[in-house]
Amino acid sequence: MARLSYYLKRIKNMSFKGMFDRIKLVSKKCKKSKIAIFFDMIWCGFRYGAGYMDYDVIGFYKLNHEQRDSMLTRGRNDKIVKSLNNKNYWHLFNNKNEFNSFFSEFIPRDWAYINPNNIKMDKEFYKNEEFIKFKSFIAKHPIFFAKPNDGQCGKGIQKIDAIAVDSFLEKQGIKVDPGYKIPTDEKINYTVEVLKNEANTYYNARIRTLFKFLIDNKLYLLEEPIRQHAIMNLLNPSSVNTCRIVSVMNSKKEVTLMASFIRIGNGSAVVDNFNSGGMTAKVDIETGKIIEDAVNKEGKMFSKHPLSGTPINGFEIPYFKEAKEMVIKAAKKSKNVRYVGWDVAITEKGPTLVEGNQYPGHDIYQVAEKLDENSMGVWPQFKKAIE
Repeated sequence: MARLSYYLKRIKNMSFKGMFDRIKLVSKKCKKSKIAIFFDMIWCGFRYGAGYMDYDVIGFYKLNHEQRDSMLTRGRNDKIVKSLNNKNYWHLFNNKNEFNSFFSEFIPRDWAYINPNNIKMDKEFYKNEEFIKFKSFIAKHPIFFAKPNDGQCGKGIQKIDAIAVDSFLEKQGIKVDPGYKIPTDEKINYTVEVLKNEANTYYNARIRTLFKFLIDNKLYLLEEPIRQHAIMNLLNPSSVNTCRIVSVMNSKKEVTLMASFIRIGNGSAVVDNFNSGGMTAKVDIETGKIIEDAVNKEGKMFSKHPLSGTPINGFEIPYFKEAKEMVIKAAKKSKNVRYVGWDVAITEKGPTLVEGNQYPGHDIYQVAEKLDENSMGVWPQFKKAIE
């Protein structure tokens, strides 16, 4: 009964347009009729818990029963999350301010949280303690990242240079009101003191405008940029290329590292997320070496990075042993959320947590373009780790 209720809920919330668009794409790939794909897709949903995106991205259309039954599908992933991750504690991962505070020992970088509840946006807002906190932070870190406190997949993140703030605000279509006007009908004596005062007034106006932009766009979390290891820069220098390390902790408090993947930026964005245009490849959990070519969300394969030209398969990630040790410690601290996808950056001094995901994506494990007639999924390994 519970299973039927689950599927009825899924059907109610399903995008039928998205489903039929996906059927058209699959039909072109495998040269099968849309009707046959439709009924097979429905069967895979009930039999294996596979959503219509799973059917395409994981490649159910080309797998036999044994292979299909070995795949970690959306339905199965949902069950793991429901079983291991207490919803009353999801806020520790959904709220970046809380995450940074709770896991602070694994985050050796400066950050600040602008609390919107303490701000009254009136003419005197710049005297507010949150604005003073903001000015103090950018004085130490003129280049910083501003993030939504509850954002996912790198969406909404802005990289800001407070020194070149004019250019940033201009791109946002925002004009700065300096708060004064230069007289046009009288001679102005431009002494050093006058120029200094005018420059200071204009700078304060820009910073106030930037602060208002952050508040208006709910970019409450400010973070010092992660300076990734020079070796990681060889992959792609335009973004921090993070390792996703997935952990499961069973009822005996035993932590198993299920898998690891490198997420590599595509050269045009400040984030590396698979769902934001980046690419991903599997990392050997024992050695820290990338063991396959990378693939993006559209299924395009990359043996070399399109920007840097660096070969991907065989690339060795520095400090990977230390990264695993850090993740195990963080996992043991997270006693009520026991299935987590940890995003780890590698700096010159070692690994650092970027964020944790209490609802880890499942499609990253099994991508259709990398599966052949002998490929098997990761569902059996997950079942064993949960026991």
